[in-house]
Amino acid sequence: MKRMPKYHHGDLRNTLLAIATELLAEDGVQALSLRKMAQRAGVSHNAPYMHFPDKDAVLAAIAEEGFRLLAVDVESAISQADDNIRQQLVAASQAYVNFALNHSSHLQVMFRPTDVAKYPHLVEVSQSSLNRLFDLVKSGQEKGELKSADTHEMTKTIWAMVHGVAAISIAYKPTALLPEKTSVEDVVSTFVTLLINGLAA
Repeated sequence: MKRMPKYHHGDLRNTLLAIATELLAEDGVQALSLRKMAQRAGVSHNAPYMHFPDKDAVLAAIAEEGFRLLAVDVESAISQADDNIRQQLVAASQAYVNFALNHSSHLQVMFRPTDVAKYPHLVEVSQSSLNRLFDLVKSGQEKGELKSADTHEMTKTIWAMVHGVAAISIAYKPTALLPEKTSVEDVVSTFVTLLINGLAA
């Protein structure tokens, strides 16, 4: 019988979020419930409701946490890249895919339809991620490294491609995309470089 980890409840809210993330990894969104979270945490069935009114609130909190973690990873990658927009875009894209592979539970819920009025903080942090990519693209255009096309459309094109690589990487592993490559970095670099070459000025 699998032994459940012991949890300490100095901060029950974060404990419940950690458990919810585990449950997402094990059984997916549909199987998640506040009752299961309480059972694994070893608290009463009513305890989670002190922090989350319903399952949707739990998913929104996990999504918000995911966007914050992603922002840290992407910003760190950009800061370590060369002072070159193309390299920074590649670094940011690699960070995105690595985040997806390491936090697939978060990714499951980060792009669900969101009630703007109900979860304004989630909307804010999710938009900030796209804004960071927009800023990179805009900077590349201003420096003459990228085409002077619609910045929003170019940003969405890059994001869609990187998100697609991330989704495929989770499902099939990166080497299924390019058998001769062996690392996430190589796979992402190849795809992003091909895309950026097409968008280059």
